[in-house]
Amino acid sequence: MADYDELKARVRELAEKAWDVSAIEARFTKLTTEGIPRKALNRDGILANKHLILDRIQRRAEEYEFLSHS
Repeated sequence: MADYDELKARVRELAEKAWDVSAIEARFTKLTTEGIPRKALNRDGILANKHLILDRIQRRAEEYEFLSHS
């Protein structure tokens, strides 16, 4: 079960965050026009950097949610 106090704290943190809107818009526009870029995947590199990769995915998801409100 989710810890609602943690979720509420995270929502407050995101609501108060100073977003770099121009950088987010630039990445979002590039993504929508060019699609997801292809990359050569290295399994060992992915596993070694799993935590960093997941953090970046979370951050980008939060940015795109802020921008698109959907």
